[in-house]
Amino acid sequence: MDTIPPEILLHILSHLDIPLARYAGVCRAFQYLIEIKTFENIAITSTIPQIQRLDSVFGDERRRYLLRKLEFTVSLPHKLKNNRKRPLKYLRDRAFTQAISRLFICLEKWNYIPEGLGKLPSFALHLQGTASDVDYKAVHNHHKHMQFDGFQGLPSLECVNTLRVESLHIFPSDMAIIFEALPHVNNFSWALANAPRRLKDLRNELRDSMATTLLQTDFSRLQAIEIMWADHDPLNQDWSPENYLDADGHDRLSMGVNRILKLPNLKILTLKGLFILSPDVFNLIGEDIPNSLEELYMDVSKVSPARS
Repeated sequence: MDTIPPEILLHILSHLDIPLARYAGVCRAFQYLIEIKTFENIAITSTIPQIQRLDSVFGDERRRYLLRKLEFTVSLPHKLKNNRKRPLKYLRDRAFTQAISRLFICLEKWNYIPEGLGKLPSFALHLQGTASDVDYKAVHNHHKHMQFDGFQGLPSLECVNTLRVESLHIFPSDMAIIFEALPHVNNFSWALANAPRRLKDLRNELRDSMATTLLQTDFSRLQAIEIMWADHDPLNQDWSPENYLDADGHDRLSMGVNRILKLPNLKILTLKGLFILSPDVFNLIGEDIPNSLEELYMDVSKVSPARS
């Protein structure tokens, strides 16, 4: 069977029952193709046994080059147990911190090129969360945004080319820490929700943190950015629009988006959800106008940061 074209073997495999691993011993060609299909997309949770299993399976350095997407689900507590005295927010942040730290420590071993292979493995990392049914009373009126707790820093991972974050609402300043530990990411997709409008202080904190992240994080290598910023319509008759201008009459978030537009390698910028932005976003003149930008999409509110 080693002489059969790979296309025919793949067609045969498509008719076999899963898991395919049981057929790997049929012939050498079967083993290779089955390993490709088995290891190209891996999904694990943040439990210690699953991370240990990832470390064990990909202890074979050759298999690391088969991986195309690693989906990592962070298991988060959503209710307090009767014997727990710690706030739920603390427990969720601690679980998030431990999960991300363990994953990065595990993948740090991939940061070298095995002899004879010539380059590092490269794959997309998808981060997501569980337990969306949060008991907000137990969170003491905080929203579900994750922050690092007792954090010592993350090791750099040179093997990740794409970062996608969804259903895991990471505080912007903490998202910047994760991103800066991934020096070769060129495609970044990030979904997060704003806090309810009744939590005015937290909303302002999130917006300011998002602005700082866009203004200060090194995004220069990115070719595509997508940010989904879910928020309520500021024209809701039950609430008055907020004023986000600083003492100089500028909106820091708009200035942050303006900086992103000027990135040297950016081809696609997508801002979905609801962004309250000012004309500062398009303050582009002369040499500031990027030559690389090919596609721009923004969901912008009718209300400006000045409440007009």
